[in-house]
Amino acid sequence: MNTSDFTYSSESAASAEKNANRKGRPHNEPFPFQQQHPQATTHLMMKYSQLHVPILYGPQIPRQDRDDTRERYCRALLTLFVSWRSVTNLCDTNQTWKDAFSV
Repeated sequence: MNTSDFTYSSESAASAEKNANRKGRPHNEPFPFQQQHPQATTHLMMKYSQLHVPILYGPQIPRQDRDDTRERYCRALLTLFVSWRSVTNLCDTNQTWKDAFSV
């Protein structure tokens, strides 16, 4: 992230009211990473004004109806759809992924 990114980030919040009467699609809203994040100085997160559908690459999500893949299924859905910063936000150390998913 360079000085123009910081300028863009600070100006976008200040200019939100000024652009209230602006026509067209709203601007994408930038958010910085937390300072302890390894990419905090080089990257920004963007909240897009138009909805996007994510396309997942990699192995498919395991089946939920099979006992041998139930734990992996619960872990995959929790990591995709629940906000978290560390694994303990999703599942305690004395808890199974299935139990955490049920809560």
